[in-house]
Amino acid sequence: MAQSNPYTLQNVKLVCFTVVAGILLTVWQLIDGCIPLPMQLVFLMVSLLLTGIPHGALDHLVQQEQSRRQQGRFRLMLFLGRYVAIMLLYALAWYVFPQLSLSFFLLISCWHFGETDISLMPQTPVLTALLRLLYGISVLVWILLPHQFEVSPILLHMVTRNGLIYSHWTAIASNSSWLIPASSMVILVASIVTAFIRQGNRYCYWLRLQLVVVLLCGYALPLLPAFALYFAGWHSLITLFNIKGFITDGNTTHNKPLLILWLKALPFSLIAITGLVAAGYSFRRYAPLFDPLPLLFVFLSLITLPHMEVMHKLNSSVPG
Repeated sequence: MAQSNPYTLQNVKLVCFTVVAGILLTVWQLIDGCIPLPMQLVFLMVSLLLTGIPHGALDHLVQQEQSRRQQGRFRLMLFLGRYVAIMLLYALAWYVFPQLSLSFFLLISCWHFGETDISLMPQTPVLTALLRLLYGISVLVWILLPHQFEVSPILLHMVTRNGLIYSHWTAIASNSSWLIPASSMVILVASIVTAFIRQGNRYCYWLRLQLVVVLLCGYALPLLPAFALYFAGWHSLITLFNIKGFITDGNTTHNKPLLILWLKALPFSLIAITGLVAAGYSFRRYAPLFDPLPLLFVFLSLITLPHMEVMHKLNSSVPG
């Protein structure tokens, strides 16, 4: 099973939209001193609507292609039932064990980011796993630590101040002066390794350069647009590229443009968005002082867990 190749000229051009958006936002931030919060929220929501949520709404197509390649039978309702059951169980875990659930979300996010960005080295699977995890941790450090004064209030809406999570967060934040440079070195080394694995593909170098620009813009921006740039503008786009390559490879009936795949994701995207909006509206109506941002990140965690399981099968395949 060949791993899909995201390193193409077309994909480089698409990521250019992310780079341009990041540069424009950074210029705005530097000129005005601060991008107004409503505009930050608009950028975040538009990013999630365009790629953030849709990139996970194609999981059924990925699983269907997996079943086809393994000559198995794909049952959509069974897949969806299991998918929703995992989300409900994780939601229950958030209610009963919020600190443990948050820790688990951060861990799987690190792994998922690393698994998406770092190519598999089939001869050294342990080294690959370690590099992917360190890379994912470094990306999270790079995004969160420069914005510690924005992250802390969100954390306090999710966990208690005297709990282990918040105490560990404050300890980590106090060491940001060396953790941020260290994370940048890990990201750089991991990117060089991936470029080496993909030797001969010049578009790999261009995409890695684009990633550097996205992360640098995120460092200068407030938390919300910084998160949106990486999560929706980079991670979700790369995942969409991988999904398109995966379900197209060896199956000409699915050889369709990325826009067609996005439209295929629309029904499940709308369901997810409707659920999020309904939950947010209910909380705002019955709890006017409710902060919607923690709800957004819990929602992302719920859809990340089953999504990560599906994508793990794709990302664990041998690179082409």
